[in-house]
Order: sequence, then structure tokens, then C-alpha cells
Amino acid sequence: MKWKYPVVVLLFVLTALLSACAHDGETQLSDDGLPDLRGHHIVVYSAMRDEVGRAALALFQQKTGCTYDYIYLPTQAMLGRVRHEKEHPQADIMMGGATHAQVSAAEHRLTSPVVLRGADVIPEQFRSSEKRWFGIASTPLAIVINRERWEREFAPQGKNMPATYEDLLDPDYRGEVAFADPNAAGTSYTLLAYVMQHDTAPRDFYAALKANLGVSSYNGFEAVQRVASGQCLLGIGFLDDARSLESSGFPLHTIVPEGCAWTLDAVARVDGAPHPREAEAFLRFCMMEETQEVLNRIAFSAATHPGAVTQADKETMAHYGEMDFRRAAEEQEAILHAWNDISPAE
Repeated sequence: MKWKYPVVVLLFVLTALLSACAHDGETQLSDDGLPDLRGHHIVVYSAMRDEVGRAALALFQQKTGCTYDYIYLPTQAMLGRVRHEKEHPQADIMMGGATHAQVSAAEHRLTSPVVLRGADVIPEQFRSSEKRWFGIASTPLAIVINRERWEREFAPQGKNMPATYEDLLDPDYRGEVAFADPNAAGTSYTLLAYVMQHDTAPRDFYAALKANLGVSSYNGFEAVQRVASGQCLLGIGFLDDARSLESSGFPLHTIVPEGCAWTLDAVARVDGAPHPREAEAFLRFCMMEETQEVLNRIAFSAATHPGAVTQADKETMAHYGEMDFRRAAEEQEAILHAWNDISPAE
């Protein structure tokens, strides 16, 4: 029985170690494998629609006990803030925004690679090959029309609703197109990048579009709201934003062109994040099938997890055109310069 006391001592030491680890909040796991993060904190910069971003953080807190600071910023502002804070990062997570911003952040090493268990089930087109960002939802860039105004002002003339982005250049829509400022909003920049990649005369497109613009908006959702209220007849916006307002009773009609522009809402851990382990847990949470099912019911977007994709999602994604997000990130300065250089009078 010489082994009895060493074993007792060993069991005591292991128990003490496990208790210490549990107190640290990293080994106690919930049923879905997420750590117990009570007493821990996370800071998130989000360009997702506000109620979706807040729902994600509230669900994460419910699952893990982790408290959070949530700061909403339009895409370009979020990227700019993370870039400005590069030497002294204040945020742990970049969430949402047009995909080019996540690509740009990865290219400039503003985000760090994370090896996530289970992330390989997400299709390759929806995640970074360097594991620096992970898509949680996708949505197409739609044409959004105020149905009541159209039926009152244009339907009696027998005019067809626009079916392509080029149709928005029609002079009949002068002053009626809602479009957010692409210097701030990823929604509008996505269209400019798409046109640069697909149109033979992108500057002519920019000039014709600018001539038709109504009141400018700070972000893409605000532009869709202007159409929903009737302030503008029609506009450009992401389909999920339009569907959220349509579900609230606004008279919106949406058209998704064939071969359309589209984007991902992605998540990434900021390089040098103050709370790296909590950030990794949040990324893992975002990759879970259950999480995406819940969030995308709120967001009206298409999940990236195969288990959460609906038949309606598949039908929407069938409209997606070719989008080179890396090129969109690399050409951002040139594209915005071309846009800003055009006066509305041209």
C-alpha cells in the first residue's frame, strides 16, 4: 500500500488545479462547448444592423456570462478606428461591415489568425484562407422601391420597375435615388467596387448615378429607411435591411438583379486584442449552427453554416455574381477618389 498516499496527494493537486482553472473561467464548458466567462469582458466594434449586433452579444452573454461593450460604426468608420488604434488596440472584435473592410484589415494585419474548431464546415468562399475573418451571413445588394409611390407615380405610365443597377441611371429618377455616402458606408462602396469590376465605363456609371441621387445618408440602412418612408422613390441597399423594414409593415418592394453584388457579415479578432481568449470564444460562438439560425431569423440574411442555410437562402445566393473582395480592398482609395471627383452636375 505504499502507493496510497502519493495517489491521494496527486488527486488533491489535480483537484486544486481544476478549481483554479474553473475560477479562471476557461475550462468550465457549457453543453455547446463554450467556456464559462463569468467575470470576463469583451469589446466589440460592429457595423452590422444595430439590433442584429446587439442580439448577438446578448446571446453570447446568455451562453457564457461574458459582459460586453458594444459600439456601432459604419463599415469605413469601423475600419478607420481599428487602423487608428493599431498601436494600442481598444477593441477585441470587428463584426460585420462590407467584406472589403475585413479583407483590408487582414491585409494590413489589423486582425489576427485564429484556429477555430468547426470553422472548416463554413464554405471556403465565406472565410479567410489565413483564418483572419469568418463569415456568419451573406446578403445581396438589392434595388429597393417604395411600392406606394411607384404605383401612384410610375405604374400609370406603364413604366417597368428597374431590373438592373444600370436602370437606376434613368433620368426619370433624378433626385429620387437613395444612396449612402460610400466614404462611410460599405453598402454603397460595395456597388462602386462591383461596377469597377464589371462595367466597361465605371466613371460614366458613377456620374450618371450621382446625378440621380436624393438626400445622402450616413449608412446603408438609413438609405433604405428613406425609401421606406417615401422620402426617396427608390435606392440601393442590402436585402436584409430592406426585409427587416418590410416585415415591420413598410411598403417596400425589392429586386435582386441577376449576377448581383453581395457581401458578407464577417467577424474577426483584432490583432493585439485586450481580451484575446474571450474574442476567440466569441468567434467560435458565431460559427455555431444554433447561433446562425437565431441571428439570421433576426437579420433576414443567409447563413454561412450549411446546417443553418434555408431553401430561401439558397435561392437568394443563386443570384450572386462574381465579387473580388481583395481587389475591392486594394482599389478602395482609387474608387473613392473617382467618385468624389465627380460633381453632381456632371
